[in-house]
Amino acid sequence: MARTHFTVGEVEQLIPQLEQIFTDVLQLRAGLRGVEEKLDRAGIRMSREDLLESDAGTLEVRQAKAVFRGFYEALSDEIDNIRSLGGEVKDLDSGLVDFPGKRGSEEILLCWKLGEKHIGYWHPVDAGFAGRRPIDEQIPRVPQRLD
Repeated sequence: MARTHFTVGEVEQLIPQLEQIFTDVLQLRAGLRGVEEKLDRAGIRMSREDLLESDAGTLEVRQAKAVFRGFYEALSDEIDNIRSLGGEVKDLDSGLVDFPGKRGSEEILLCWKLGEKHIGYWHPVDAGFAGRRPIDEQIPRVPQRLD
């Protein structure tokens, strides 16, 4: 079950899993683009919605659609894996994920980007990546004791 709020340390413990997930995500995205490019070179232009439909087109087109759907479903599973950890994917290409946290009584998002080995930034809930600020002493680094 996903946590309601994370500390910096709790998100940092997830970084190895996040890195592995995003390694898979980047490979799946490349596979999706490859199918789209193959169809484009064959003169077949389709929207992603068209590619997710299974019954139209020649055998080659139906096979390409099946491969596309496989990549797409696997990508959806990886995004679900991140959600199950408690994160919200903000950008697949850059590997940007936010985790809910607290700064005093303020609800915030702890911000992680693929390639970062530590959580160094946060931003207010109503701000995006451009609103990132350095982690400060008001943000818990370790879980708070409940006794």
